Amino acid sequence: MPKETNIIFFGAPGAGKGTQAKKISHELSLPHIDTGNLIRESIKNQTELGLKAQEFVEAGKLVPDQLVIDLIREKLIVLKGKIFKGFILDGYPRTIAQANALQKLLEELNLELTCVINVKAPEDLLIKRLSSRRLCSNKSCGEIYNILTKKPKQENKCDKCGSPLYQRKDDTEEALKKRLDEYRNKTAPLEKYYRDKGKLCDVDGTKDENEVYNKIIKLCQ
Repeated sequence: MPKETNIIFFGAPGAGKGTQAKKISHELSLPHIDTGNLIRESIKNQTELGLKAQEFVEAGKLVPDQLVIDLIREKLIVLKGKIFKGFILDGYPRTIAQANALQKLLEELNLELTCVINVKAPEDLLIKRLSSRRLCSNKSCGEIYNILTKKPKQENKCDKCGSPLYQRKDDTEEALKKRLDEYRNKTAPLEKYYRDKGKLCDVDGTKDENEVYNKIIKLCQ
């Protein structure tokens, strides 16, 4: 394995990139940076950047790109102050502009991107997967279920903590079609962006979860 392993996980909603990012993070002992969690964490800790992000979140607005990249910079600087083996970035970038900003940041911190794992699956499967997804309402647990492939032992109750399960509002079929349209228009062009840089590694997300995992592990080593 190279001295540092710096990975971006990329793919449409429901492709399985988040699940795989967590598993690879654990296997390779790499910090998993999820931008959504990063924003929530900064707000919870009331950092200077977190207070700025809180204003946008409370107003129901998207956190601006520059603020997100500043949060990622802050996180990477903290990580580099420890024994640094690399990172896994999940959920960012989502646009070409964000990818350019990230590239500048990596150059600024003298970091090189190892690879971009592109988990692919057809849209009909993505809709089927996500519309069947259920989440634990206990935020400290956060277990994820699927009523087709990973049912809880008791209906609508988390196996781990017993809390009720719920369906995200944006996991309905109508909402998912809008999310996938947005992904196709804004995020899919990143495939060519990273392929042209020789960093993109395609993974078939329709395969068994363990098969996908083994494929990604080989790509990361």
